[in-house]
Amino acid sequence: MLLLIGAGLLTGVIIGNKIIKNKIIENKITKESINQEKKLSNKANILYNYKKTVLSSLTQMVKLIDSVPYILYKRIHSITGIFFIGGFVVAHFINNSLAYNPKKLNELSESIHKNPLFPLVEITLIYIPLTLHMVIGSILLFKGKIDTRIKSETNYRYILQKLSAYIIMKTLLFHLLTIRFNEYLPKKFRELFNIPDKRDLTYQKVNVWFKKPLSLFGKLTYYSFVTSVAYHLSNGIWTSAITWGLAKTYERQVKLRKLSNIIFIGLTIWGYIIIHLYSKEYNKHD
Repeated sequence: MLLLIGAGLLTGVIIGNKIIKNKIIENKITKESINQEKKLSNKANILYNYKKTVLSSLTQMVKLIDSVPYILYKRIHSITGIFFIGGFVVAHFINNSLAYNPKKLNELSESIHKNPLFPLVEITLIYIPLTLHMVIGSILLFKGKIDTRIKSETNYRYILQKLSAYIIMKTLLFHLLTIRFNEYLPKKFRELFNIPDKRDLTYQKVNVWFKKPLSLFGKLTYYSFVTSVAYHLSNGIWTSAITWGLAKTYERQVKLRKLSNIIFIGLTIWGYIIIHLYSKEYNKHD
């Protein structure tokens, strides 16, 4: 009898301990679940507030953009395009014309990059105007409608202007990543395509895109890029003259169109010559 009572008490103690442990575990799980739910809830609230802030900012930005007169867009767009970007394109072409002598070109690039004022000049005179031009250009591209039914030179030029803008924006990103910011590319990518990791080896950085196995891609990319830049800039001179009221009469517009055609041909030939210079086999002793 005593044995039965003892066994019963022992069994009760064991079962009681298990029940207590289970309750403790359940309480822990419940607390952890509550904490996790709170964390998830906090994250959801943070994400919701972030989305709300972004949407609100975008809405305000759109309202601000819509409140700006269209003519102001056009004028800022023309100033940044002709004076800043146009000036940079010409300076860039002059600089790259030294590709006939890779050693001189690399030395010039090194001296420019070592100048302490270069970052300031690059940001204020190139990147800020370029960003403004691209943002406003994107707005104008979005708002402007293409009508292929209109059979006129002006409409064809407008269509080509939009097409050249798309090509320039896409190729410019590729150009900046592989040429200007090449040292930040992944090491495996640089090794795969033999892209130099040094910033000042300008000739080698461009030359690699005109050698096998990249030559076909490189030539298609850069010939279309140069053609698009030459057309976009030359036609932009004509449209800017109209925007600023410098070509009010039909006769003056015709003359400016002819001038823009000459500039287009000149810049295109110049750019093609530069590509040819960069296509030479590199000799480190040149």
